[in-house]
Amino acid sequence: MTIPFAGLRDTVAEFTGAGAGSRILDVATGTGKQAFAFAKKGYDVTGVDLSEDMLRVAKKKNKYGNARFEIADATALRFGDCSFDVSCISFALHDMPPGVRERVLREMVRVTRPDGMIVVVDYALPSNRIWRFLVYHFVRQYERYYYPEFIKSDLDALLGSLGIGIKEKRSVLLGTGRILKGSKKAK
Repeated sequence: MTIPFAGLRDTVAEFTGAGAGSRILDVATGTGKQAFAFAKKGYDVTGVDLSEDMLRVAKKKNKYGNARFEIADATALRFGDCSFDVSCISFALHDMPPGVRERVLREMVRVTRPDGMIVVVDYALPSNRIWRFLVYHFVRQYERYYYPEFIKSDLDALLGSLGIGIKEKRSVLLGTGRILKGSKKAK
């Protein structure tokens, strides 16, 4: 049996287009699966999360010298401006209230260098109406709190309002997910 996210983490790491040794921030890292995919590619990765329990698992599984994990509130990161080449968040925005979602993305923009990348991976709805209906109602059974609002929101517009210009989009997981890659707009 394969798991739905098998291979997706590596796809995200490739999708960033970051150069070797790039500094990557993995926001809401959880147990570190996305951070490990970045570390495998030779990136210098910092994974942050609010959950000590999740981070304990990430630290226990960590076999990479270029990956570290720390507890952090993603709405108020301790890192200086422009500290990272890439900031990534995977399957976490849909779990956040809209105001928190915006503050997290704003912090990701702040800590990413001007020509760096912001990568967002999260749920999407397929274009086929029947498949869209089924996916929405199925996922909603497991993601009850903020998913319905998130999936109906305009993530592209939110990113644009925060100064992130979308450079590339990719549909994944049979259209039920997407990866967005953007950069800070020049001021």
